[in-house]
Amino acid sequence: MAQKDMDRNIFFFPKRSVNDYVLLTPTMTGSLNKFTVCLRSYAQHGHSALFIVGNPESKIHNMFVVYQSSLTYSQPYFDSSIYINNSQVCITAKADVLQSIHRCVTWDSDTGVLQHWVNGKVSPLAVLQRGFSIDLQDGISLGQMRRNGATGWNFTASFQGEISDVHMWNSVLSPETIGKVLLNNINGNVISWRSLSYTIKGDVIVQPKLY
Repeated sequence: MAQKDMDRNIFFFPKRSVNDYVLLTPTMTGSLNKFTVCLRSYAQHGHSALFIVGNPESKIHNMFVVYQSSLTYSQPYFDSSIYINNSQVCITAKADVLQSIHRCVTWDSDTGVLQHWVNGKVSPLAVLQRGFSIDLQDGISLGQMRRNGATGWNFTASFQGEISDVHMWNSVLSPETIGKVLLNNINGNVISWRSLSYTIKGDVIVQPKLY
């Protein structure tokens, strides 16, 4: 396992493969009743998982997943599917072609209210899995999603492209703070890109960021 300041770096996933992912080790492993997750991605069109709480052997499927669908005919629009405890909301957003997407998701178990931010703009609110809690004991994985009803990763959700600036907090950040995250001016207290503990599985390459 490596621990590194990843500022100005990316994880590059050169191909779609169930063998390629990055396992992140959070600074805490208890249950979360509220959180904020932010990350940046840059990829061609297609369906792919970006961020999942868990690993290939986790007992709970889709405890928390950020999944993106983007097709050539639908650009510049794309869909983000957010899963909590295997329940899903689908949110449509817009981003320019050949532009990285900075995404933040916040969730509060007390109300179930979920916010989805793309490049500093918030989508209409959604409600998902009120009263549930997120368990971090199995870690966090980038670039994959579990197969339905089975262990292991789902090839159709394997990511190809770039992921960077991954942060997670055990609180719901304010809009003002999310604006600072977009500018890389604040770091997560559960996962921090500036002090990242990670293990690369398969063919994932650390590269300098070009944008």
